[in-house]
Amino acid sequence: MSEENKNFDVNDDGQTLDIDEVKGMTVGEAVRKDSEIKAGVKEDDGILDKYIKQHREEVDSQKFETKLSDMDNLDTAALDNFIKKQREELASSGLISAEAASSEKMSSQEIDSKEEEKISETPQAEALIVAGPEDNHIAPTRYDQMTWDEPKDQFLASDKQEPKKKKKLIVILIALLILILSLIFGLNAFKHANSSQSKTNTSTSNLASSTQKSLSKTAKADFKDFNDAYKKFFTDKEMTTLKNSQFSEIGNLEKSLKKLEDTSYYADAKTKFDDLKKRINAIQAVNAKFSTEAIQDGKKQAATVKSGTNFDDIKSEILKTGDAKLDGLLQSVISDGRKQLSDKAKADKERADKEAQAKADQATQAAQASENNANAGASVAPNTSTQGSLIASAGIAVNGVALERDKSRVPYNSSAISDSGNTAWAFNAGVLERIVATAQARGHISGNNYILEPVNIVNGNGYYNMFTPDGTYLFSINCKTGYFVGNAKGRADALDY
Repeated sequence: MSEENKNFDVNDDGQTLDIDEVKGMTVGEAVRKDSEIKAGVKEDDGILDKYIKQHREEVDSQKFETKLSDMDNLDTAALDNFIKKQREELASSGLISAEAASSEKMSSQEIDSKEEEKISETPQAEALIVAGPEDNHIAPTRYDQMTWDEPKDQFLASDKQEPKKKKKLIVILIALLILILSLIFGLNAFKHANSSQSKTNTSTSNLASSTQKSLSKTAKADFKDFNDAYKKFFTDKEMTTLKNSQFSEIGNLEKSLKKLEDTSYYADAKTKFDDLKKRINAIQAVNAKFSTEAIQDGKKQAATVKSGTNFDDIKSEILKTGDAKLDGLLQSVISDGRKQLSDKAKADKERADKEAQAKADQATQAAQASENNANAGASVAPNTSTQGSLIASAGIAVNGVALERDKSRVPYNSSAISDSGNTAWAFNAGVLERIVATAQARGHISGNNYILEPVNIVNGNGYYNMFTPDGTYLFSINCKTGYFVGNAKGRADALDY
């Protein structure tokens, strides 16, 4: 930096732009700082003070007396008429008194005095009196915020100086006019806003009312649909007896209920639905214990309880529906079911006991027959009956019974039959008992009710035919080996010799 640039002007207070400050500034900042120092701007000056010091000529041109000089030749006739008209409108709207509006003879001095008092109380008027800087700068709004060449008292001219009084009156009237216009504009805006708000509120209210009516109409129709569907679950108009065939529609009724949510009908419909569902659940829980429906359309039906059913697994809460008639019916059906289970258990026990006894009797009889045969041994000898049949000692004699000898698998041999003392006719131990047990198991005979007849002796083995008590042929038996053969299909059909 040259020596020339280091020298800066010194203002009235002796301020200079220090070289150390310049080092940290741009060229523009340095120029602006130098301009402020030349204008006498101090560090503690506000924005307004800085502006006035830097634009003093401009501020002086905007002073009140300078502006008044431009109004010397102003024609106030049109303005007076306009102010008079505005006064009348304000009086009609109640903003000022009628006396003030009609007072045309008020002296200029009285107007000056009264209006000045009003203006002095109004910050807006005070702001109008003091002209501020333009060009987008902040305008001063109070006397004590500006530095004037003349004192504030010079703004008020003497009552004896007519030109100044006229000028001052005009300024006051202009301020009053602006105030009146502001009030009128504000009043109109307020009325318009209220009118618009009222119309909006009315429109909103009408729309809400229309919407509410529409919703109410829809809800009413939905409630009617719900009640119509609800009635179908009963067999009677009084809606006391449930219809079983309608139980499957409970899901559709629940959908109708959901349409009523957030409406005044929902609580009533929900109570009806819950009560209905509780009764249906109770009936279905009891009917599930039977092979067919034990409760149908409010009446008890003949139904067989399912095997292994346990009525105790039905919770007591389910059986308490709040309908005394239905609760009684449920308990009655359950009692019948329990009785069926008890009777069935008793019958099953008796049948089991009988079967056990029969088996015990058969075992006893078999043991006795075996013992008898063992004692008889080889001494068993057939006896010829009047019908020609031979009955073993273990069998029973049947007189007058025609035996089916023609179906015998072993041919009859009369000479062998005549040899009754032949040891070939003796049964080996256990052979007869085993064959009798087989015949019993196949259902051919019951107990020891059978007929044995000697047929032939082949290869030293005696052969017998076994018949039922009515003479029906069963099979031919080898009394030594226990081999037997008959005519039934699927059984042994070949002879053993």
